Amino acid sequence: MPVYKIAELPILIDPVTKQTEKRLQPFLCDSAEYEFDASVSREEIEAYIEKSKTPCLPYLAEDALVLTKISREVLSGYNGCFFHSSSLELDGEGYLFTALSGTGKSTHTANWRRYFGDRVTMINDDKPLIRKIHDKYYVCSTPWMGKSDIGCNMVSPIKAVYVLKRGEENIAGITTPAKQIRQLMEATLLPDNKENMVKLLTLFDDLFLHVKLIELYCTPDVDSARVAYEAAQD
Repeated sequence: MPVYKIAELPILIDPVTKQTEKRLQPFLCDSAEYEFDASVSREEIEAYIEKSKTPCLPYLAEDALVLTKISREVLSGYNGCFFHSSSLELDGEGYLFTALSGTGKSTHTANWRRYFGDRVTMINDDKPLIRKIHDKYYVCSTPWMGKSDIGCNMVSPIKAVYVLKRGEENIAGITTPAKQIRQLMEATLLPDNKENMVKLLTLFDDLFLHVKLIELYCTPDVDSARVAYEAAQD
């Protein structure tokens, strides 16, 4: 069965649907060994669809189930977590932007591409993972990159994480996990047991000792990219 390298981990996944197989293809690796199995069965897919409150196609159900399995394994044993955000790399450093739905993550990262041009590479516009690898935190792309499918297979050391909020002007400043805990928790997959909840909270505490957490009130204007970038610089 195929092994895919996601978040620097070789993971066994045996796709059921052709759409999921195609989505995973750029992450295929030649390893025969793997850390864990994230495959799902047709029965799991059918059960997911049956429980869904809205109509759901089989490949979308498989995508959700596989990503959930990977996210839970990464939190449980690999110093990382799922982090719903739009992420990019600029000059070799990673920047992540999380916000409540409809606030404009993708609009803001588009402004970074407009302002900084070819210096920007989109990592993942919707569903990256964060992992601590060799005492450094990285944003890691996954095959699931949002409706526009913007991103690529890469990892990048994290420079800053932004909590986006709509504003009348562009204002950015350092904040704390305690002040932003609601949005940080909404950006991740909540653990299914107490042990992993402790791991998640500990991970966030450690992450923001190493990485800047910035509250960003922004307008749709391209200058929001400059204001955000300057707030992250030493």
